[in-house]
Formats: sequence, structure tokens, C-alpha cells
Amino acid sequence: MHSTTKRYRLHLESQSRQAPAFHLDAAAWHQASLRHAELAALLDVSFGWDGERFASPIDDVDFLLASRFPHAAVNDARRLCWIHTTGAGVDQLLPLDRLRDDLILTNSSGIHIDKAGEFVQMTLLMLNAQLPAVMRAQHERRWDARLTAPIRGKTVLLIGLGDLGQAASGAAKALGLRVIALNRSGRAPVSLLSGSGAPDLLEPVSELDRWLPEADFVVVTAPLTPATRGLLSAARLATMRAGACVANLSRAALIDYPALFERLRAGTCGGAVLDVFDPEPLSGDSPVWDVPGLIVTPHISCDAPDYSQRVLDVWFGNFARWLRGEPLANVVSREQGY
Repeated sequence: MHSTTKRYRLHLESQSRQAPAFHLDAAAWHQASLRHAELAALLDVSFGWDGERFASPIDDVDFLLASRFPHAAVNDARRLCWIHTTGAGVDQLLPLDRLRDDLILTNSSGIHIDKAGEFVQMTLLMLNAQLPAVMRAQHERRWDARLTAPIRGKTVLLIGLGDLGQAASGAAKALGLRVIALNRSGRAPVSLLSGSGAPDLLEPVSELDRWLPEADFVVVTAPLTPATRGLLSAARLATMRAGACVANLSRAALIDYPALFERLRAGTCGGAVLDVFDPEPLSGDSPVWDVPGLIVTPHISCDAPDYSQRVLDVWFGNFARWLRGEPLANVVSREQGY
């Protein structure tokens, strides 16, 4: 248990380059504090932009809410005990073993589920209907009547079964797809509910080479870690069946994009929807815009206009747990990197 009479200081850090929906500013805080008035009354808050606050010591801060921060700055802040990140992925903070041992790190996993499920369902239907090719034909003023089989009964290979992966599994199952899911251990996460949304088969990611050739669609939702970087290499992409499609909601570095683009140009990949790139945003003169069979979405698959409120609701829920002396939700494993 922690004192409910003591006041605590929370610092909220934002990036000005991001859209306003992601800003943790005074207006966002006020809106959230109205929903969590008793908890907010225990807090003194400060707001920062673009990391400028980290140029001086943050010795007066108990809790930090930020997407990025210098390891040295937080390690030297002896009063700081808990950091919450605004996203689910923490690859921008690796390696995590450089953080002070007693610092708790949590993420915002779970806030993307509803949008992710909708996006995956839309993506699978678009790819099944060969919409990338149809849209290109429209742009070129060509009448290209493509007749495609219904999606029901086809196979999706889902790489990653965290919150995003589980949303993707449910979306695919609702369309009548056979879902083969891969994760690090091959064991179902505690959060996975049995029933209509659970995958038909769950295997460890070490079985990737076995299942890739059977997939009509490959959907990537796994976090970026040293173990998953380059997971879909050129050699592995070459084992996919002709016409199979790819969607990526995770991080660009999981897939060999140049090799994927070559398959799209050659027509051996049936289409791709990519929501993540490196760097972002894509420059106006990037050749990626002109890759045939590719739909580019600008990192919008999982984010909603009330993003900052979702983050703050997760944070307040954990603050209540912290005050009660309970384990926090969404604690990031330093060993696994997510």
C-alpha cells in the first residue's frame, strides 16, 4: 500500500511532430482527470515537449509518461519509480537492460484492440478481392474485372498473438478463415479467450518455415525485438505460395521490404497492405509509393482519435493498483523486450 494522502508528481511528455490525438497536454489531462477525479487529486503534473525536460535533472518526478526518453536521464532520477510508455511497442527504448533495475516499465498494450480488429478484417477482404490491382487499374483508367473466390475457408498465418494478434485472430475467424498463429513459446497467452476468436492452431514461431507455404495471407503483429528483426527474410518470402498476400501492422524491420517489393513487381505476391515503414513518414519521392500491388497506410491501423484518453485511462488504472500495492498491468519484460 502507498499513501493516499501524500501528493505525487507525474510528468507527461509529448512529441510535437505527432498528431494532436497523441499529445499528452494540459487539455488531454483535464479531460481524463474528470473521469478519475479522486486519483487526479493526488497528483501534481507537468508537461513537456520533444524531450526538452530531460536536459535538466528530473529529480522531482515520481512517475513518467512518455514514448521516448534518454536512459541516463531516468536512471539518474532517484525519485522516479515507474515509467509508462504511450504505445504498445518498446523497440525504440531497447536495450532495456540499460534501465535502472528498480524502475518499473509498463506499456499501453490493449488500447488498440478494436481498431486493429477492424483494420485486419478490412485488409483481408481487400487483399482477397485483389483491391490493390483494381485500384491501380482505376488510376491507369483500365477496366480490369477480377473475379475472386470468397474468403471463407482460406488460411491466414498470424505472426504474433499479443493483443493485436488476438484482435486479428478474432477478425479473421469472423470471416470464416482458418487461423494458424505463431508466437514465441507456442503457448496460449493468459489473455487469450477460448471460443470463436481463438486461432485454430497455435505453434511456436520456430515452426514458421513449416507454415509459410500453406498461407493465403500472412498477417504480422509481433513486436520488434532482436529475435524478430528480419523474421520474414527474402529466403522465407520466396517460400510463400504464388498469389499469397502480406499485411504488416507491427514494425517494418520484421519484413525484408525490398524483397517483398520485388515479389510484388514480379506478380508472385498477390498483394500487400503495409501500415508501418522506416523511416516514417515516407518521403514524397519514395519509390515505395509506386510499387504495384501495394497499399500504403500511414501508420493508422490501430490508433483512434481518442488515443491520448485511452493511454491515460490505462495509466490511471495502474496508478490505482500502485496505490493499493497490487501488481501493475502491462509490465514490460526486459528479457523478452515486450
